[in-house]
Amino acid sequence: MINFIKYKNIFLAFTAVVMIACGVLLAVYGLKPSIEFTGGSISEIDYKDTRPSNQAIMEKIGGLGIKDITIYSVEGKGVSIRTEAIDNATHTKLLEALKGTGEYTEKSFEMIGPVIGKELSSKMELLVVISLFAMLVYIAIAFRNVPGPVSPWIYGAASFLILIHDVLVPLGVFSFLGKNYGIQVTIPIITALLTVVGYAINNVIVVYDRIRENLLKDRKSTFEEISNRAINQTLTRQINTSVATLIPVFAIYFYGGLSLKYFSLALILGIVTGTYSSVFLASQILIVWLGLKGKLGKKA
Repeated sequence: MINFIKYKNIFLAFTAVVMIACGVLLAVYGLKPSIEFTGGSISEIDYKDTRPSNQAIMEKIGGLGIKDITIYSVEGKGVSIRTEAIDNATHTKLLEALKGTGEYTEKSFEMIGPVIGKELSSKMELLVVISLFAMLVYIAIAFRNVPGPVSPWIYGAASFLILIHDVLVPLGVFSFLGKNYGIQVTIPIITALLTVVGYAINNVIVVYDRIRENLLKDRKSTFEEISNRAINQTLTRQINTSVATLIPVFAIYFYGGLSLKYFSLALILGIVTGTYSSVFLASQILIVWLGLKGKLGKKA
C-alpha cells in the first residue's frame, strides 16, 4: 500500500507552486477571448474542390491588415474565418484575396456586436460561479451523515478548493498560449472547462465516498489511515477511468482538426489535473484541516 498521506506536504507544496504560477500568468497575460465574447466577423467558406491548408489561406489574407484572424477547418471542404469586425469594403478585399486559394462559395457572413459578446461573457462567468457553488452545496448535503472528525461542509470546502485548482491550471496554460501563440478562449473551451468541473468532482467524490465507507466499517483506525486506505482502494479505478477517457480525447486532439484541437486540449489538461487532485489533494486537504484543529492521530 502506497502511503500518499506521508508525503502530503510535498504534494501540497508542488500544487501551491503550480497554482501560483498559473495565477501569475492569468494576472500578467490574462486570456485572449474569441470574437464570441469581444465581437467580430465570421465568414463561412465552402471550397468546390480541395480545401487549402489554413496556412495557405493565411498567406493570402494576412497582408490585408485585418486583425485577430483565426481560421478553423469545418465539416467537408469548408473553413470558418473569424476576424475583428470589418466593413463591407474590407470584406470584399478578403473575398478577392481568397480567390487565390481555389474556387469557393461564401455560405454566410455575419457580424457579432460587442454588446452581444459582453452579454455572453457575463452569462458564462455567472454559469461558472453557479456551477461551483452548486457543487459545494451538493457535497455538503451528500456527506451530512458521515461519521468522524470532519464536518460535511469541510468536504464541500475541500472540493471547492480542488475545483479551483482543476480550472486554474488549464486557464493558466491557455493564458500562456494566448500570449505567445495567439490561442483564443472560445465557447467550446469554456464548455470543456465546465465538463472538467463535473469530471473532477466525480473523482473527488469517489475518494470521499470510500472514506465514508471505511469510517462506517472501521472505528479503530485514525482518519489518516482510513484516508490513505481510501486512496489506494480507488487508485486503480481512477487511473483506468482517466486513461480510457484520454485515449479518444487524444485522438480528437491529433485528428479532429483545428476547430476541436483546443477543446480537446482543455479536456486533456482538466482530466490530468482532476486525476492528480483526487489522488494527491482530496484527502490531504482534509488531513491538513485536522492538523490545524489539533485532531490528527485520533481515532476516527
